[in-house]
Parts: sequence; C-alpha cells; structure tokens
Amino acid sequence: MPKVSILLPTHQSGAHLRETLDSIKAQTYQDYELLAVDDASTDQTLEILQEYPDLRIRIIQGRNRGLADALNLGIKCAQGQYIARIDADDLMVPERLEKQVCFLDTHPKVIVCGGWQQYFGLSTFLHAPPASAEQCRANLLFRCDLCHSTLMLRTAALIDHNLFYNPAYAAEDFELWTRVLDVGDIANLPEILGYYREDGKSITTTKKEMLIRQNGEIVAASLKRNLGIVLSEKQKQYFTGWTNPFYPQKEAYAGQRADAWSDLRTVFLNIYQSNQEIGYYCEAALLKTLRAEWTRLRYQLPFLLPDQEVSPECLFQKVSGLEVVMRKGMSFQRNYRGIYRKYRKIRSILQK
Repeated sequence: MPKVSILLPTHQSGAHLRETLDSIKAQTYQDYELLAVDDASTDQTLEILQEYPDLRIRIIQGRNRGLADALNLGIKCAQGQYIARIDADDLMVPERLEKQVCFLDTHPKVIVCGGWQQYFGLSTFLHAPPASAEQCRANLLFRCDLCHSTLMLRTAALIDHNLFYNPAYAAEDFELWTRVLDVGDIANLPEILGYYREDGKSITTTKKEMLIRQNGEIVAASLKRNLGIVLSEKQKQYFTGWTNPFYPQKEAYAGQRADAWSDLRTVFLNIYQSNQEIGYYCEAALLKTLRAEWTRLRYQLPFLLPDQEVSPECLFQKVSGLEVVMRKGMSFQRNYRGIYRKYRKIRSILQK
C-alpha cells in the first residue's frame, strides 16, 4: 500500500490541471497514489487525467454534492497512511511530500501538517501561517490560518475520530480543523510548500456571504466547546472575518462603536481568564492571537502576530494613527495583494 494518498478533487478543471499534475510528477517522494475525485466534469478533465498513467491515478466518481462531499469520499477511499491535499489549479514544490512525510513520521502527536503558500496570478500574497502547534491552535480560534492545498493529514486519525468535512459550512476546512484540535495537534513547516493560483474566480459572491456569516458561528462553537464561553448573536458578528459591522466612520455609529469596543474587550478578557482555568491554549500563544485580533478589529489592521511576547496589561494597548499608517504601508509593501485584480475591476467599471 502507498505511504501517501494525494487527494485531488476535480470539477471542470481542465484549464490548469496539467500544471498541477506536472508538479505532482516532479515530487522527490514517489511512494504515493493519486486519488482524483471527479464531480461530473464535462470538459477535458478526465482526458487529461488519463494522459498521466505513471502517476498511479485512481479516478473516483463523485456524487456532485460539492467539495466537502468529494473530499469525504476521497478520505474513505484513501489507502495511504497520510493524505496530501492539492487543488486542481494549485502547485506543489518538488520536495513537499518528502518533507511532510519526514515531519509526520517524527511527530506522532501532529495530525495535520501544512506549510506556506505563495499566491500567483492576480496576487503576490504570501500566506505564512505559524509553525508551532501552540500558535496554530491559538490562531485557529478566530480564523482558518492554514493553507488547505498544502496540508498532509493522518488518515487513521480522521477515520477513527470521525473527522470529516461538514457540507453545511462554506468554510468546511476551518470548521474541521477546529474539531481536529480536540484529538491532536496541527503544525506547519515554515517554508513555501505550494503555489496558489489567484484568478479572481476562487470565491463566488454567494459563498463569500456564507463565509462571512459562518466564520462567527465557528468561532462561537470553538469558544463554547473549548472554554465554556457562550457568545450572543451580536458578539458573533465581531468575528465575521472579512467585515466589521461596528467600524463605519459615521456619526450615527459612534455610540454603537464605543459599546462594541467595550463589549469586545470584555469578551477577550473572558477568553483569557477562562483559559487560565482550563488551559486549552498555550497562554503566550493565546495572548499574541488576542492582541493581533484586537488590532485587526479595532484599527482595521492586517492580522499580524506581534514579534514580542504580549502581557495581559498590553493586550488593549492603543495604536497611534502614525503606527496604523506605517503598519498598513509595511503590509502593503510585503504583500501587495491583488493589485492587478483591483486595476482590472476599476478598468471594467470605467469602460461601462
């Protein structure tokens, strides 16, 4: 039986599939099978898969019920000790499988191992989630800070603990990782393991609306399960991910904003104090995450972990206007994300 099952869901994936398969073929680690779960493709997807007999491809007919169902079907069919995720328009670096197999072989408590992902196409963003299991656990309280298309999973752990993707969630991956943490660790190799194609078609408007709403629900579920904290419907809105409903700089929102910041501070202190009793999160990692999330919500800054340790007294320390501008500028310089995409959108509006 192969050591690794590469899980590749496909649906009308012909445009970039050859590049993905070529990156798999170039792997330095060759003890794998490739499971292609195809959801009723009518383009050249199946023909392209058949062009690569040396990749030991097993084509599984999906049930055309969406990504979560296709991934669950692939997990149940996997013969490998580990499952390596890849999407049909993304790429692997040649050493990816080799490095992740080595890591999981020597870290038995880690159920999910990921890495960094470099965006290409319409974006130059580098998604570099934290390496340590402690910081990954803390960050997953508020966001899916993992690169799904770089992950390698322990097959037996998923099957034994009934850890499958929930089709009810648009963020099916985020919801799953929050449950994985109940039975093991998640960690990342601090290096680029994959390339993510940003073509402006990754998220539909309908799905984005679901992601925004459900992110707060996933956060609330984690807090209740891990720390016994129950959020109100209003408090769930603080953690919707893309938007912050209490930030608008209009006079009509002034009182609402002040109340929201005070309430959010109370929520964060409750999280910190409850964790001191329960110990689900590493305290130092949790404080860094809370500080990063506070500055994101309060000042609309990018989610960025502080370089230094954070004390409880510094959790809500004020950020000056000059520092806000500088940090946004530095973030723009490092990750000038989607510049060309924004340019094309503006140009199309002007042309109309």
